[in-house]
Amino acid sequence: MSARHQFAFLAAALALAAPAGAQTFDIRPAGDVLQGRPVSVALTSLKPGQTVEIAAERRFGRPAAVYRSAATFTADSRGRIDLAKSAPTGGDYRGADPAGLFWSMKPTQAPVPADWKTGEVRLTASTAGAPVATGMTRLLGFQPGVTDEAVPGFPAARLYRLPGDKPRPVVVILHGAEGNTEASERYGRKLASLGYAVVGLPYYSPDWGQYGPPKAIKDLPGSFIDIRVDQIADLRAQLARTPGVDVSRIALFGGSKGAEFALIAASKYPWLTSVVAFAPSDLVWEGWGLEMVEAEGARSSFSFEGKALPFMPYVGFVEGLQLGDRADLRKIHEDGRAKFPEREAAARIRVEDYEGPLMLIAGGRDTLWESGRMARNVEIARKAKGLRTTALIYPDAGHDVGGDGWAPTIGQVAHGGGSAAANAQAQLDAWPKMLAFLEATLKP
Repeated sequence: MSARHQFAFLAAALALAAPAGAQTFDIRPAGDVLQGRPVSVALTSLKPGQTVEIAAERRFGRPAAVYRSAATFTADSRGRIDLAKSAPTGGDYRGADPAGLFWSMKPTQAPVPADWKTGEVRLTASTAGAPVATGMTRLLGFQPGVTDEAVPGFPAARLYRLPGDKPRPVVVILHGAEGNTEASERYGRKLASLGYAVVGLPYYSPDWGQYGPPKAIKDLPGSFIDIRVDQIADLRAQLARTPGVDVSRIALFGGSKGAEFALIAASKYPWLTSVVAFAPSDLVWEGWGLEMVEAEGARSSFSFEGKALPFMPYVGFVEGLQLGDRADLRKIHEDGRAKFPEREAAARIRVEDYEGPLMLIAGGRDTLWESGRMARNVEIARKAKGLRTTALIYPDAGHDVGGDGWAPTIGQVAHGGGSAAANAQAQLDAWPKMLAFLEATLKP
């Protein structure tokens, strides 16, 4: 632990022995909190008009680093600073925001103390550079006790749930273009903590040969070509043989290419209870993989019952591969759509064939593809048939609208557009609405 950290916590210990009126943090709820649930942070017993800097630090990321944010506040007439009501006069975010210090954190070069627990957020209030109060909350990724087991017949798939024999409704997580288990790990235990039987279903493990890292899951397709949508029906059959799982209530939860997958599946399977689609597509798109270097425009991303689905080709995909992270993926998609308008009708996902409830969440500044506009297209097609559709489209947000708004968002901007603030605000609004949607549709 650095000398600065030791000094801050020594100051806090001394503050405990201070007379009544010493500045203190009022953090509610006290103790551990499942991340995504609101946390109230206030600083009390200040002098009215007193200027205070509040800093927040957290161990975060892979590899772990110390992330930090700070903002300056002026105490109100009662000598109080409440993050939900007090707008900072300077610092890492603007406007009154209960989560502002949490999402605006940035990585530092500070060494990570060995005793720093995952999710632990340390708060320090300082006046003129001297610490006057410290506080702490811990944001849990999931509740203790969530179990994790393999799903027979599905490579690297995991079933997460709380203990007990009560049949639980199912949420199936469908990852995006990153493949592998990242989405399962991000959401699986967290959603299971809310009472669902959650299946993380990897269906693609990138294999770029000598041009990329080794393939992570050997028994999954290494190219995103003709991915079997009908494996959802196979999964349902397997789960029907699993005690404690209620397959009469199944929701799909997909982001990006996983949202494309989810919407296609919904158009084929009326027995799906509900669908949540983050950064979705209204079309089936061309597939990709090493073989596409020789056959650009020839293969679909998805198949159903042994037949490749009609798709919209890209334009410039191979050139994009050569550019790597500098590729303009949004342009590659939009140029394809502009060049092949005659293919749009066949490639369009028939979302109106699914009569169940659907939630769409997207950003208007998505730099990977036009998810905001495509979400609106889906909404229009369904509302024309009077189908229950909720579209949450945030004009200034980017591709990553699937978080809860209580974790640093700075890393999402380079990946998918928007801004740290706009992405966080979208997540803070959408996450509780999404949870309420699942609750209403799966636990009526």
